[in-house]
Amino acid sequence: MKMGKIISVSIVFLLVFSLSSYASDVNNEQLKSLVQTIQQLKMKIQELEERLKAYEERQRKMESNIEETKKLKKDLEEKAKVVESLKEALGNIKISADITMVGQGTINNDNNNNHEHDEGDVQDGAWSFDLEIKSKLWKNAKASLLIEGGQGDGVDDEVPTISGFNDDAPGTDTAHAEITEAWFEQNIGVGNGTFIFTVGKVDLTSYFDTNEIANDETEQFLSSGFVNNLAVEWPDDNGPGIRFFYDLSKWYIGVGFASADGDWEDLFDGVFGIAEVGIQINISNLVGHYRIYGWFNTRSHLDVDDLKHFKKGKHVDHDEDNYGVGISFDQEIVRDILIAFLRAGWQNQDAVLGDYSHGELNFDNVPIKGALSFGFKLSGRLWGRENDELGAAYGVVFVNDDAQKAYRKYFYSDYYRHPDKVNMGNEHHIEVYYKMSLLDGHLELTPDFQCVVNPNGNEDADTVYVVGTRMQVNF
Repeated sequence: MKMGKIISVSIVFLLVFSLSSYASDVNNEQLKSLVQTIQQLKMKIQELEERLKAYEERQRKMESNIEETKKLKKDLEEKAKVVESLKEALGNIKISADITMVGQGTINNDNNNNHEHDEGDVQDGAWSFDLEIKSKLWKNAKASLLIEGGQGDGVDDEVPTISGFNDDAPGTDTAHAEITEAWFEQNIGVGNGTFIFTVGKVDLTSYFDTNEIANDETEQFLSSGFVNNLAVEWPDDNGPGIRFFYDLSKWYIGVGFASADGDWEDLFDGVFGIAEVGIQINISNLVGHYRIYGWFNTRSHLDVDDLKHFKKGKHVDHDEDNYGVGISFDQEIVRDILIAFLRAGWQNQDAVLGDYSHGELNFDNVPIKGALSFGFKLSGRLWGRENDELGAAYGVVFVNDDAQKAYRKYFYSDYYRHPDKVNMGNEHHIEVYYKMSLLDGHLELTPDFQCVVNPNGNEDADTVYVVGTRMQVNF
């Protein structure tokens, strides 16, 4: 802008000087032409000044826009980081849910000498839900929260057995929900394997005594006898616990500890511990998993030797510990078609869960000394239904009848009108199911048949049959 003014003044000065020098030689026509030229030059100068002014204005606006653009870019980058963080956080969270409904009815239960439930055969149901939330926290670390709930006892409260008919039944008359698991887990690479550490409110049956085809009451067998080893005295409920695993892909070793009564009070008053070794074997492309473990439970147990000749007022040692060993195998027989399983366990025959106070005995369940179960799962791909499956299993629970007289008086009296006539015998259990997978696995219908001989270890009880259907909805 200043340059334009200088040019303008200089031109005017030169013209004036020229006019003063040669005024005498310039006629009127030349003067007019010169004035006209000056006016044209002045107009050109004004036009140049306006263009320069416009250019400077555009330059200022461009500089202003550049600053705004930089600021906007910075804001967008910051917002993008926030969005990416939210996306990553949401991506690390996995939520799964399912609903299970079971309806069952008994056959031949009307003559079982049961004084609590004289209505004979019954038809009962139960339902439950699972809501699991898992989140990746940082590298090789995660946390999990499991909420479970539901309602109903099923037929188990009408037909007492050792092995049970519905392991999924919540066991409550009213609907409820509770946090059943809440834990933190960290994986650390050690040597050629992975060390896994889990701590919190844990379910040790999720890590020990597992099985490929007999370990899930919502998808596989319903009876508790085919979900876990009945000869293991597991904690009463999921409670404070910890587990350590060292996984070498084809084999592993694991150790776990938990509160024996599932309570958060007096954590070391009763402890359940278990150690397991497992190996995966591949024979001609047929995969098998073989697990062996030992366990202990330091809750108060009654001494069976003291119970054999029990009389009121006689001392009974109730500081016995229970312990035992077990195995859980599963093996492919025909690739992707047929899998078989075997599970067995033995426990201390001189310890019975219960207590003794004021001369009275109290037993929590039928005393047993061992359990055995085996069966198979057949894939529906054999008949064109790839996601369907047929399962069948047999199990036996070996009762501990060393103190039968005491058991009759202080345990069987809770269930039978004539407990003194009860002869203890091993309980035998058979279950057969067919699972139909519908709607890409979101809906599963499973007709189920079960038969129990010597229910509740009562050799004189009639054989009971239970028929039912399970409906599973997976979200």
